[in-house]
Amino acid sequence: MSFPEDKDPFEALKSSAVPPPRAAARNRALAAARAAFDAEQEKTSEAPKGNPAGGRLMSIINSLKRISIMDMRIPVGTAAIALLVLPLGWQLYNTTSLAPTSQVVPQGDQPVELAESDADAAPEPALATEAREKAPVDAEMALSNQVDAIAPLAPAPMATAESEVGRGVAATKVAVDAPAMDMSAAPAGGMMAESAAHYMQPSQVVMPSGDEFAGFEEQRLKVATEEPVSTFSLDVDTASYAYTRRTLEDGYLPERDAVRIEELINYFPYAYPAADSADVPFTPTVMVYPTPWNEKTQILQIGIKGFEPEVAGTRSNLVFLIDTSGSMDEPDKLPLLKRAFGLLLDQLSANDTVSIVTYAGSAGVALKPTSADNKAEIMAALDQLYAGGSTAGAEGIELAYRLAEQARIEGGTNRVILATDGDFNVGIDDPEQLKDFIADKRQSGVSLSVLGFGCGNLDDATMQALAQNGNGNASYISSFAEATKVLVEEIGGTLHTIAKDVKVQIEFNPARVAEYRLIGYETRALHREDFNNDAVDAGEVGAGTTVTALYEITPAGSGGELVDPLRYGGTEAGAPSEEIAFLKMRYKLPESDVSQLIEQPVTAELVYGDIAEAGVDAQFAAAVAAFGQKLKSSVYGTAMRWDEIEALAQAGRGVDEGGYRAEFVRLVDMASLVKPDTHTDVCGASASGCD
Repeated sequence: MSFPEDKDPFEALKSSAVPPPRAAARNRALAAARAAFDAEQEKTSEAPKGNPAGGRLMSIINSLKRISIMDMRIPVGTAAIALLVLPLGWQLYNTTSLAPTSQVVPQGDQPVELAESDADAAPEPALATEAREKAPVDAEMALSNQVDAIAPLAPAPMATAESEVGRGVAATKVAVDAPAMDMSAAPAGGMMAESAAHYMQPSQVVMPSGDEFAGFEEQRLKVATEEPVSTFSLDVDTASYAYTRRTLEDGYLPERDAVRIEELINYFPYAYPAADSADVPFTPTVMVYPTPWNEKTQILQIGIKGFEPEVAGTRSNLVFLIDTSGSMDEPDKLPLLKRAFGLLLDQLSANDTVSIVTYAGSAGVALKPTSADNKAEIMAALDQLYAGGSTAGAEGIELAYRLAEQARIEGGTNRVILATDGDFNVGIDDPEQLKDFIADKRQSGVSLSVLGFGCGNLDDATMQALAQNGNGNASYISSFAEATKVLVEEIGGTLHTIAKDVKVQIEFNPARVAEYRLIGYETRALHREDFNNDAVDAGEVGAGTTVTALYEITPAGSGGELVDPLRYGGTEAGAPSEEIAFLKMRYKLPESDVSQLIEQPVTAELVYGDIAEAGVDAQFAAAVAAFGQKLKSSVYGTAMRWDEIEALAQAGRGVDEGGYRAEFVRLVDMASLVKPDTHTDVCGASASGCD
């Protein structure tokens, strides 16, 4: 049927007013819906066709309990597949998804607002409407709670969701706390460039390892006219570097307190001239050169190398105190410990004695004092050790010292070597009492060294305290290669002490030095009056060990001073002098309780105009110092970029017989990935331009 164009009835309907809603029509629609629902219920309530359930043929073979084998295959198979596939699917999602879970899962506790529906739309049954509205919210809440329990994350930006299904269905708006994402600039993959760049950035996350480190404040800048004297104890520990290396290799930043810069620097050997005799076990090497990260300051480097006695003339009485608690049952703990002690055993001779004490559920003697040439017997005792049980109170430490005193060697090395993953419940519960016990034992000539293994339970703070009070050193054995370095290549420095209570004091000339700061050695600081007090304990130097200390100094009048001069006067600088500073060192020979003094002025003849002229050791030590400062976000010396640090370290590699300096160059590259300088590679600008 056709109508003239000017008399189309549909056009007239368009322009007419919308009729008001009719209650009768709404009621008829509701009645029809209920009738259809009742009819459907009657159909499903009829009995199924065929035999009763007990007599139906469900399988060719029925079990004695009337359980169909064919019926059981489906649920059993489904359960097996679910147990296998669901964990794999969840793991795959977590490791491949660019967006965190909290970005794609709606938060269940957010309010849901429903707009008013069309007035003419037929109303839904009340129960069905309530169930339809409640189900998505309950599902969101349940899923959100599961996600929060697995990996709680901060809410991320999420777009406001709107859905419109069918005629008369309300638009659902999910309210979120974070602002909506602007998708107008999204590239052809559905993800905004800025968002994608964010997820491409390294995490820069400090791994919550459970390890404990002693907190300390960084060395501060000092004014030479106010505090011209600096005093500290030498430190030969290297645990910090080994731990930092392991953390970076795992793709995480170490905790700031885990980075002790002096231990990073002293991990590496340096070519300082060695002493000629054991009577004067070392002589200082001093040089001054430009600071690579600040053109207005200089580095004053102090280095020593310990005297190396003939190995054939040394004798050792060693007691291995081994943690065999349940936490040691990991490949990088007790198994690595056994292999490490096997390496140490190969370095000993018939003049040496070995004992083994264990502590776990109870302390015990695994091996009485035995000559080191009985290697098979000693290795058999090591092989029988296993990890298990708790670390309930035991007399391990007291038993170890008892064996050490029983097999004492006069004129030789008497040392307890504690090997643990961090549980120091060795019989004395109070940490202060334990330190006092070890300090008393060192007076009898028995020293203590600590080897740390594994992570997650490492108590580095106690390791350091025990080693310092026990006149020993602390090392971290992260791998078999590290065990080889500590217990084979550096066996002399690990076991044999050539000088004890070594202290350093340097007085700066205010006429030549305006400001200074010691790089590292925060946990080794001493008072000025401690230098001449022989009763004050200090660090030990092992045979052939090199030790380095760096000061950053600001020459007077250079313009690099950070502290303004006093307005109303102050301590005036003394008369001008050619000396930049004056160095003093005190030490005791192993069998003496009276200290000896070494003095040396720091003059202009020791100043180099370029760091390259100072030599490869100066370049490398400065590179390691810059690395440590940058890694722990120091307030000083972080201006160098990673590539500049790497280039300086590369220039300072030198001969590098053990390859440790080359390894450090690779470590700098790893650090640049974990903690990049800026966002230039993503944003095309500096970090401030990416805000």
